[in-house]
Amino acid sequence: MKILHLFHDLMNLYGDYANVLALERALVSKGAEVEITRRSVGDHMYFSEFDFIYIGSGTERSQKTALEYLRDSADALKNAVDGSAVILATGNSFEMFGKKITDRDRTVHEGLGLFDFITEEGAERIVTDSVAEFEGRGLIGFVNKASGIYGIKEPLFTVKQGAGNNPKDASAEGIHIGNFYGTHIIGPLLIRNPSMAEYFAELLISRE
Repeated sequence: MKILHLFHDLMNLYGDYANVLALERALVSKGAEVEITRRSVGDHMYFSEFDFIYIGSGTERSQKTALEYLRDSADALKNAVDGSAVILATGNSFEMFGKKITDRDRTVHEGLGLFDFITEEGAERIVTDSVAEFEGRGLIGFVNKASGIYGIKEPLFTVKQGAGNNPKDASAEGIHIGNFYGTHIIGPLLIRNPSMAEYFAELLISRE
């Protein structure tokens, strides 16, 4: 099972690297052999050989750096999403996959355009514990963001306590379309919620 950890150094707030370790542990416990590849700025980007791609959270500045570096690889990422690769993006990394990000200075950064949602950054940070639900699984984590996400019709989580994608859609959080999973809930997500690590491990093994 081949896992790609993108921007392991640049997008690694809150110990997000541990999400990859949690998934590896869940896969190995089910008898899978796991190979982890780590790539960041300066590395050649390709995605076709990987079963699972992970990107963690970063500062707003780091996010824009990662976005610019991925821009030329948008088509390859879309092919991976449309193909067999499962992608998990936590924290603000999933914002890069939308149409655009408008920062607090009203500068517009074109997104990778894989999905139609938009991101609006503001001056006020939202910092809160989260309790949410996914396909009958309860999960916990926290959110630390300065953005609202608009235009998501297929959220990943149902929020029981905490912040949703935007103030008008407080009960819906993240995005799940096909093979793509994105959420602002961090913690790290798969460490604090072993059932989610099990979910992804079972998903990957069933595809094999």
